[in-house]
Amino acid sequence: MTKSPAFPEQWVVMEVTDAQTMTVRQTDGNQMQIRLCGINQPEQALSKQATEKLRSLVAIDGNQVTVIPVAKDEQGRTVAEVMAYGKDGVEVSFQEELLKSGLVKTRQSGVECPNQIAFENAQRLAVASKAGIWGQFK
Repeated sequence: MTKSPAFPEQWVVMEVTDAQTMTVRQTDGNQMQIRLCGINQPEQALSKQATEKLRSLVAIDGNQVTVIPVAKDEQGRTVAEVMAYGKDGVEVSFQEELLKSGLVKTRQSGVECPNQIAFENAQRLAVASKAGIWGQFK
């Protein structure tokens, strides 16, 4: 994985492929594939729900998102943190929301996400409330 500078950039989401992958475009037409930093694809049973959750997050600000690039993965995708601005300009982290809902798990991949600690805390909330995958275990 190669490091890239972490400058937030404004993009428009063109397509949500799955719960951790999307295609985004800038106003100049420049496109890139994003893989969400710090999370793992959900188990099969929840992948459709997780993908729908990501689509609903993308819709918060009319498909406008802020991307903080962290690295490139082996498939050439940009590994990044992604967020949108919701009601009253409150920042909504896509990774944190997916983790809090228990639809994905944190991922330790050697790439340090800027908000990794917040992601781990979001997952702890999901575990404590038995949300999503955490409710499946007795």
